[in-house]
Amino acid sequence: MKHTLNIIKITILSLFVIINYSCSQDREIEAAADAIVPSVENLNVELVGDIATVTWSNPTYTGNVTTVLKHNNGLELLDFSKSSYEFEIREVNIEYFFTLKLKDNDTGNFSLGETVSITREGPRPVLNFAGTQEETNVILTWGIQDTNITGIKLTIDGSEVIDLPSNVTTYTLENAELREYSFKINTINSQNQESPSRNLIFKVGKTKIGYLGLAPDVASISDDDEMASAAWLFENYPDAEYISFADIDNGKDLSEFRVLWWHYDKDDDNPALPSVALSANVVSAITNFHANGGGLLLNTHAIEYLWTIGRITDNIGKLKGAGAGFSNGDTWSVGINIGLVHDESTHPIYQGVEIIQPDERKIIPLIGPGYREDHNFVLWIGDYYGIGNANEQVYSNLFNDAKLRILGVWDGIRDYWMMANFEAMPNDEFEGTAIAIGIGAFEWNQNDGTNLYQDNIETITKNALEYLKTK
Repeated sequence: MKHTLNIIKITILSLFVIINYSCSQDREIEAAADAIVPSVENLNVELVGDIATVTWSNPTYTGNVTTVLKHNNGLELLDFSKSSYEFEIREVNIEYFFTLKLKDNDTGNFSLGETVSITREGPRPVLNFAGTQEETNVILTWGIQDTNITGIKLTIDGSEVIDLPSNVTTYTLENAELREYSFKINTINSQNQESPSRNLIFKVGKTKIGYLGLAPDVASISDDDEMASAAWLFENYPDAEYISFADIDNGKDLSEFRVLWWHYDKDDDNPALPSVALSANVVSAITNFHANGGGLLLNTHAIEYLWTIGRITDNIGKLKGAGAGFSNGDTWSVGINIGLVHDESTHPIYQGVEIIQPDERKIIPLIGPGYREDHNFVLWIGDYYGIGNANEQVYSNLFNDAKLRILGVWDGIRDYWMMANFEAMPNDEFEGTAIAIGIGAFEWNQNDGTNLYQDNIETITKNALEYLKTK
């Protein structure tokens, strides 16, 4: 993986004992030979609807203990007082495994693991369940991946059920109220079995997108990548509006917008934010916009603004690349199987995008051979927490405490050393959602020709904007 400063990262994980079961490898260090940590008992799993409930009995043990639960989609760290866990079964005809171990946090020893499994039978769910808003209509779309179905069931707000033919791939909710809706969709087979649900939370409201910039107008944008992204936006969203920071400083009302997109790309070795974006009026206006539920899409050096408005306060290490580029013959990609544990390929921003799986990784190609600017904004999260790059607690701290969801890393990273793309989820102070895209491979204009993967750049961006418009 080529990146700023040509940093090469090699992570070595030493495992004393590997617990083997189908499609599963435990990433934790096993108990030492003289360990006395007892195992859980009466481990069981039961499926009701979409939810598999795992239950167990904890042994009597007085140590400082964490319960480690490994399943097909990742790993959870639970308080020792818990004796149950709910897991959504999203696929059919796949055996889901659940392995529990107890870790003594003082000694580092683990108990032996106990494992149960369950397989859900039935029709396959729909693909890419999504919604868009046109005026006051909500247009739901999906794809069919199982031809042996007899119907489709759409449920609105948990109570209104709409039965649809098996070949229908869209439904329009007309004259929707300005509020949040909950949509659920299932396929049905001839045995009257339901597929796993696909769910969509959709907030009907304003839809307008604002494109932020330093220039007084679109025609005055000078950076080639910003010019390309702005041109794409106004071609695909004719009602979008260009907003200069000077406009905001002079009192521009942002309340009519649903999403603000700032793509800030520097190539002068100075990735610092411009002073006009840091004026008290501008910071106050955008802070209030995001605090009151407005969405932010931030590309490259604009990601720093999450610290400016106080959405992120942790002093996480940053690598910002804003220098000259170079040519080579590589294809650069983003890795989306985070830590080889958290598979983000189903996140809405990646729907309909080409995903390659060369090994246990999942990657999305972003820029092909040729010249690339290599402008990064990435965060050193493992170093910040100081608990080891392979420690699941790094991910847990970000997701549960900082409310940050890692969506992408350099394609060779296999642990929690860094993050490049992420989602800033709502927290106690900010009702809005932000998507940050900082990986250097996400380049809107490949300077010496057409990017072979330009469609991936555009699709991810469109998905991100549409996702933010549902929040």
